[in-house]
Amino acid sequence: MHYYYKILKEFNFSYEDDVKAAKLLNSMIKRDDNILKKLRLLLNNKEAYIYGAGPSLLEHIKYYKHPLIVADGACKAFLEHNIIPDIIVSDLDGDIEALLKCNDRGSIVVVHAHGDNIDKIKKIVPKLKNVLGTHQVPDLSLNNILYVGGFTDGDRACFLAKYFGAKKLILGGMDFGEYITKYSRPNIKNLIEKGDEIKIKKLRWAKKLIEDLKKDIDIEFL
Repeated sequence: MHYYYKILKEFNFSYEDDVKAAKLLNSMIKRDDNILKKLRLLLNNKEAYIYGAGPSLLEHIKYYKHPLIVADGACKAFLEHNIIPDIIVSDLDGDIEALLKCNDRGSIVVVHAHGDNIDKIKKIVPKLKNVLGTHQVPDLSLNNILYVGGFTDGDRACFLAKYFGAKKLILGGMDFGEYITKYSRPNIKNLIEKGDEIKIKKLRWAKKLIEDLKKDIDIEFL
């Protein structure tokens, strides 16, 4: 809760809009115990490989193993290498075409609700199958979607793996610097560009949250 309210203040996010988005997603996704069981089987007591969409992504792809979790647009890079992630963690601002293709070929999509993606939830969630919902309001309890912790897609993927019992996290494509890739922001011109101020702040928070998570689970960076 302490971090959540600091994030709301720093980014001028709306608690009410976060709750609205969470309740919308909760109304669109029915709890699927088979997906929960599958995630537990995939991750419990396993070393999970988790990839972000940072500048080191393409260099790190060759080291991947299953179970493989990717943050949002990183799925496009794996798809280009004909690799289908087991899980994609997304707030729906990456490459949607790649996300849908991976989902169609077996990826579980963990869709995150926050105040800024309500329209995307309405448009994209009905197109998905094998989907799990998450939200970011720590004191909100809903029947059909989960609160697992985390803020950005990358660090939330780490919290998700821990939530489902992973024993170790091995991270690739997570740089936490000032540069972003086209996999993360499809609208930029070049493959790698300097991120805007908001994106850089988000990466700093992702780094902080993962560093905190290291107190509870073994984390290795490629």
